[in-house]
Amino acid sequence: MKTRLICIMAMLLFAGLLFAGADPFSTKNGSTKHEIVDSLWAVDRLSGSIYYQKDYITVDANWQEGETYIGDYYSWCWMVRFASIGYLSFELPSIPEGYKIKSANLMMYIGATAGNSTAGIYPIFNYGDAVVYPEGIMEHIDYGSVFNSNDVIPNSVYASFTLFTHETLVVPSWVTYDVTECLLMDYAANRSLTQYRIYLDGFSDWDNRDDFIVYPSYSNPQLPRSPKIVYTLSDGVSNSDHSIPQAQFSVSSHPNPFSDKSTITSKIPEPGQCKLSIYNIKGQRIRTHNISAKTAGDHSFLWDAKDDDGNQVCGGVYFVVLEKGKYKSSRKILYLR
Repeated sequence: MKTRLICIMAMLLFAGLLFAGADPFSTKNGSTKHEIVDSLWAVDRLSGSIYYQKDYITVDANWQEGETYIGDYYSWCWMVRFASIGYLSFELPSIPEGYKIKSANLMMYIGATAGNSTAGIYPIFNYGDAVVYPEGIMEHIDYGSVFNSNDVIPNSVYASFTLFTHETLVVPSWVTYDVTECLLMDYAANRSLTQYRIYLDGFSDWDNRDDFIVYPSYSNPQLPRSPKIVYTLSDGVSNSDHSIPQAQFSVSSHPNPFSDKSTITSKIPEPGQCKLSIYNIKGQRIRTHNISAKTAGDHSFLWDAKDDDGNQVCGGVYFVVLEKGKYKSSRKILYLR
């Protein structure tokens, strides 16, 4: 009886080792890097637009769910010129013991633009004979759990980024920016929220014409265009073989996130056969591409978000894994559909 029990335990152990090889995130020598991927959704009562007139006279702080306008517009009803700034606030997640923030990306869906009262035209600010196409600016700030008119011009700006320009903005489209350092700063300052101000530089030209950009500010995980921060936590455990430097054997993708196609680039240090695999969040391999590298260097593969059977995949997080013998490199990509 004892011998039979030992045999059963040995068989179970062998089966566990066999199926463990299907895990796309494990290294060849058996060690695993554990990662948690999740999203933060905007806090409705602290996200939205604030409208003001010249000299920063606050008109209305609008925290209702719906669309947020950044730029300026003219109210024919009130016969008053307004400018507006958008604000986004997210509750910071609790981090499990042993984990740390690896990456965080703030994502906003730019739905529409209006320039000089003409729909579909990028905002145009007219200053006399000068015509200016204002840039979209995002600032990392802290306006706390209550918003008031003093926050129109924040006391402290921790970081400022150019989100988009006239040349780069395509409407409708997603705008994404790396806010990893912003979250790390907020955790270090013991904040419970990570908060941002979004506006067009110059605010307004006060010319009685509409010049604005609109994006959703409601927080609803069921609505794919809600603003969010997609973040990754990692336990930092990894046993990569350093006989080939990571910079020489790696995989990357551009654009990432993407909504149509993404170019996956494999950096291979020497000629030979490599396998490129794409896995879904469940660890299921959905696409395979074999690389016959005749020369060392970069090798590109254009992924059209379809599986091996030609079926369109669902939107979400995917993992690209490049393998060559005992070497392995992986990259997380986000498909927006």
